[in-house]
Amino acid sequence: MHRSILFGQLSLIICCIFYLIWWSLCYKPGLVVDRIHGFRGVLLLITALCGLVGVCLSMHGMSELTIRHSMFSGSRIMGIGIFVYIVLVLITFFGFHRPVTTELFLITGWLILEMCLINALYGAQILSISRFWNLFFVLMVAFVVSILLYILYYRMEAMKAYYAAMIPLMTEAISMIIVLILSF
Repeated sequence: MHRSILFGQLSLIICCIFYLIWWSLCYKPGLVVDRIHGFRGVLLLITALCGLVGVCLSMHGMSELTIRHSMFSGSRIMGIGIFVYIVLVLITFFGFHRPVTTELFLITGWLILEMCLINALYGAQILSISRFWNLFFVLMVAFVVSILLYILYYRMEAMKAYYAAMIPLMTEAISMIIVLILSF
């Protein structure tokens, strides 16, 4: 595996960990805190930087791979991802009357990136077809769980919602760990 991909995925996993810590300190029900200044602001900045570095390194690493035959075209994955995001915005806002937040963009963007990654790894003959489909399944499960919890967030009791919002960060991090393990 290309070193940039490894460090990109590790940076995204670290991003999830810092996001989880930041969330746990900033959104506990009944607690009113400044979310962007002081220690919490530093956590948010680290989260954002790790995410940005992770995306850039992962994309750079994918661009360095020699693709022989990919499962799907990258533009098809991007197009489907954008379409899915638009459909989810409409469904969650109009169908479930849930405010659209940054998390929907992040969850969908994460899936697009990871799908492009496993597609590139398959195309570079780093992943076998069975590992590709196993990872596809892992990513889809993480995505569906994340979207369901995203939709249900405002329909839950405050403390349940607080904990439920942490699950997507865990499923995404675990999914990326599985991607790394199966790519060696």
